Amino acid sequence: MNLICPVCSRELSAEPHRYVCSKGHCFDRARSGYVNLLQRQRHRQRGDDAEMAKARQRFLNAGYYQPLLDAVSRYAVDAKCSRIADIGCGEGWYSCGLLQALTDSGIHAELTGIDISPEILRFAAVRASQTDLPEPNWAVASVNRIPLADASCDCVLNLFAPCEPAEFCRILDRNGLLLRAVPLERHLWELKALIYDTPYENRPVCSAPDGFVLEHLEWLDYQINVPQDDLHALFAMTPYVHKTSPEDAARLLRADSDALTVTVSFGLLCCRKQ
Repeated sequence: MNLICPVCSRELSAEPHRYVCSKGHCFDRARSGYVNLLQRQRHRQRGDDAEMAKARQRFLNAGYYQPLLDAVSRYAVDAKCSRIADIGCGEGWYSCGLLQALTDSGIHAELTGIDISPEILRFAAVRASQTDLPEPNWAVASVNRIPLADASCDCVLNLFAPCEPAEFCRILDRNGLLLRAVPLERHLWELKALIYDTPYENRPVCSAPDGFVLEHLEWLDYQINVPQDDLHALFAMTPYVHKTSPEDAARLLRADSDALTVTVSFGLLCCRKQ
């Protein structure tokens, strides 16, 4: 499951410090291990910055979302997935966790993690380097132009990330599995209520994307008790951090208690390529 060149779509060969295709297009591998395949003239979005990556790492490492990782791993193991693309992989907690579950089940798996943020992929590459797992490919790229060949994967992870069904169908082989997670209506409700005068419910889309059939929809609803430090990390890793005024964000600092009980509510869509 090799990466492909964003210029000519030929397969890229991995060398110690770079990726190169047969036409000579060359892409340097960062010291931490990822490669930037995003063509800047086509896409200017930069994704999460280093502070969001640190916050995401702190919060996820604490295990608050372990039930979601367990559910994702169960589906992938049951389907014996061995070629996985994590689209919008973030700092690699889900990617490495899934690889560990597959390895523990005796499945040798390859994984490619795609994200639009170079900063967050630096964290993902470092996380993977600290394990004994098969080394993933980490690539900066857009969900609209995934640098993987047609029918090269048997599983796509799309967890709280933009969904591009046509590209997912292209890279998945016949009957490939799409595991997509979305926040449900009351996800993080107490955090929103603490910050905003009029919190709003999410509007999740819990149907199969075009080109897919929904096999199963699993609801994960539970509550977590989040200390102040982790609460700040939770806020900082969400899109709210860029949409909230400094005055509203300061309400976190003025919270009366040392911890907040927060509702976690996910929908996990298990879909098959038609």
